[in-house]
Amino acid sequence: MSFESWRRIGVVAAVAAALTLTGCSAGAAGDGGDGAGKTSGISVALSNGFVNGWRLTLIDKFEKEADKLKKDGVVSKYTTVNAPGENSATEQASQIRSLVLQKPDMLIVIPASSTALVPAVEEACTAGITVLVLDADMKAPCAHIVRNDYAKWGEVSLVPALKAIDGKGDIIINRGVIGSQPEEEFNKRQHEILKEYPDVKVAAEVNGYCDGSTAQKEIVSVLGSLPPIAAVPGCIGGMGVVQAFESAGRPDPVVVFDTDGKSLKFWKDSGITNGSFAALTDPGQGVAALYVGLELLAGKKVPSTVVLPLLEIGQDDLDYWAGKLSADEYAAYPWDKKSVDAAIAAVADGKDAEAPALN
Repeated sequence: MSFESWRRIGVVAAVAAALTLTGCSAGAAGDGGDGAGKTSGISVALSNGFVNGWRLTLIDKFEKEADKLKKDGVVSKYTTVNAPGENSATEQASQIRSLVLQKPDMLIVIPASSTALVPAVEEACTAGITVLVLDADMKAPCAHIVRNDYAKWGEVSLVPALKAIDGKGDIIINRGVIGSQPEEEFNKRQHEILKEYPDVKVAAEVNGYCDGSTAQKEIVSVLGSLPPIAAVPGCIGGMGVVQAFESAGRPDPVVVFDTDGKSLKFWKDSGITNGSFAALTDPGQGVAALYVGLELLAGKKVPSTVVLPLLEIGQDDLDYWAGKLSADEYAAYPWDKKSVDAAIAAVADGKDAEAPALN
């Protein structure tokens, strides 16, 4: 799930790796079987619930890969449609129904709501379309899910910070959207971990909404009454957090940066080497979902939920990513057929999927 998704959707974060024996029609999502399927001339539609920088990177990666597949004859055409308005599930449901009338072979949905869109997704399945829900869970048994692990995201957004401060000191927890299902899993996992660090004290919790500007304002509002702060782990926003501390004349804490080019360049140019890092969900999962759908259409066995690794950037990786990304582009794993097939096999075997090698 993208950090912006926390603002907009609540999802259930259950990992369902069991295989079933029906395809993505009116029945439950599952392996799709081993019979002969469609492997060329495939039409694809992608419905996106709202637009932000992370999702624009996802769509850009998806479209570039779809263009390659068109040249190879695997994909005949593709359509990418962003729902109008500000995160309206009603508008996206209407959009999905319009796409269904075009009868694509595959429909990828990045939902504005994991509950309100269930009827529209089920209608697409009933129409015989292979449906994948991306960056979220959804209680639509006919759809396959491709996403990251939100509890794991909470872990990797905290543990490196605790290690960087040697497991002691005062910290501020920077939360996402309090009350949303992903944030609850993220925060719950963080507090479980903190029980193992008795010398770490949570001096404050702020609701930064996984946004640097919001985090900066929230930190400024509480910082004056707080003791020295060693780290501000949580849902990204590191650039705003650093700016808040610097404006207050305080030393930079260990922070979690966003994975976009602007934030990573700020990190690099600021010369921050205190153990700060970046951790976020992977916009490359749009490409992964495309290949999962192609496997299903080919009649291959695929778990009903495919959980992919998170994007983590440490000091050793900073130069690579800071030099590779434009200001508004987010770091993404370079998924392709081979790496997605390996991920599917790992999940089917009850193992964690591995990220593809960087180019």
